[in-house]
Amino acid sequence: MTTSQVSGPVTHSEHPAGAATSGGGRAEPRPGRRLRTRRPGPARLSARAGVAVVLLGVLCAMAVIGTVSVRHDISRLRTSVAERAAVADQLRFALADLDAQRADTLAPGTIVLSPTRSVVVGNQINALITAQQRRTQVSDLMRQLSADTEHADRIHAMLDALGQYDDLSGRASYVDDQHADRPPGRPPQITVSMNVQAGFLMTDTLLPDADALSRAYQAQAADLRAGAHDAAVRWALVVGLLGAVTLLYLLWWQRELSRDYRRRLNPALAVVTAAVLAVALAGTVVLGSVAGSVSTAQREGLRPWDRLAEARAVAAQAAAAESRWFVQDPAFAVQDQIRFDAMIEELDTLLTPDGYATAAERPAYQDVLTRFGHFRTDDRTLRKQRAAGRIDQAAQTLTEVARGDVAFDFWDFATTLDGLAGRQLNDFTTHVDDAHGALDLWPALPAGALGVAVGLVFAGLQRRYAEYR
Repeated sequence: MTTSQVSGPVTHSEHPAGAATSGGGRAEPRPGRRLRTRRPGPARLSARAGVAVVLLGVLCAMAVIGTVSVRHDISRLRTSVAERAAVADQLRFALADLDAQRADTLAPGTIVLSPTRSVVVGNQINALITAQQRRTQVSDLMRQLSADTEHADRIHAMLDALGQYDDLSGRASYVDDQHADRPPGRPPQITVSMNVQAGFLMTDTLLPDADALSRAYQAQAADLRAGAHDAAVRWALVVGLLGAVTLLYLLWWQRELSRDYRRRLNPALAVVTAAVLAVALAGTVVLGSVAGSVSTAQREGLRPWDRLAEARAVAAQAAAAESRWFVQDPAFAVQDQIRFDAMIEELDTLLTPDGYATAAERPAYQDVLTRFGHFRTDDRTLRKQRAAGRIDQAAQTLTEVARGDVAFDFWDFATTLDGLAGRQLNDFTTHVDDAHGALDLWPALPAGALGVAVGLVFAGLQRRYAEYR
């Protein structure tokens, strides 16, 4: 028996468990990092890319639609206020002041000192010129409003009433002109009667229709302001939330790609993620800023302007009531005096700056109140002169254009009030224009950024698809 037969087959010992393999063997993965043993196929890669593209497209569409919609709402708001409500306010003032000037033309007269000498008392020329200017302004303002088909019937009715008013006031002036040497403040009774009828037509038809137009446009502006603000907030939330969803998906997909293909980062998807973050943040911030600008425009511009516009119309109607009170017989002038006193009380409320003016605007309000005080002082002087029978002096106080006369001080007060109302309207349009201008780069910005992002999604996956060829 040989040695080999006794010892039996020789066995080779195995490597101990957990020992490293010799040569070029691949090391096992670390216990904390789980890598998939099989790569996903191109179908799953395409599906995830499709989801990303859909999310990017929806985000782009919502950003574009939202900004276009908000810009349209802001443009409609500006048009409603600047081209409708402001014009209707000017129409109210022009009509009321036209009525006042028509009445003022009847106050002056002539004092005959001798058969060869007479003196004209009062300034009829100024009243005639101002009335003509106001009548031209009324026609132009109504022409501007005639483009609004929604209120066409009311405007046509106003044109008819205005024609009747012109006829009555024109005939009153004609009759008055036939009595060239009449005393001041004493026009013929038929002239006063036709002027009163014209005044009734103004106060009962024309001014109520103008007031209704103004209220309608102001209500429309309030609705558009609320709609623009709410739309900006709503679209800011939509863009922000949709951007967050898209961002989370891209981050999750980046993580999945790193696990599937053992790459820490896909540079193209990183750029896409940054683009989505930029669009979502910019869209949310810009739309939120627009909502704030619209609110500021209403608080610091539209609201105080609306109040001052009402004050302008009331002031002109008060001046008309005062002028007609002067030329009427005292027994029939009581209602005009009552109307005047009620409107003065209303002006005291409308012109107060409390709750409407900022600290920087209060001096301007105080200036208006000071000039309003001059007008009220002139009115008290006028009443005293008429009560004392000094009709000549009263006619001069009513129609002359110097400090201490009603015509001048009312013009001074109305002009200053108009300037303050114009400043408030400019504040409104400035804030609205800022809101509109903040969206000038939209929708081009999200469309361009997210369009490039879609291209980068496919560009970033080309190397992955190449591995399957």
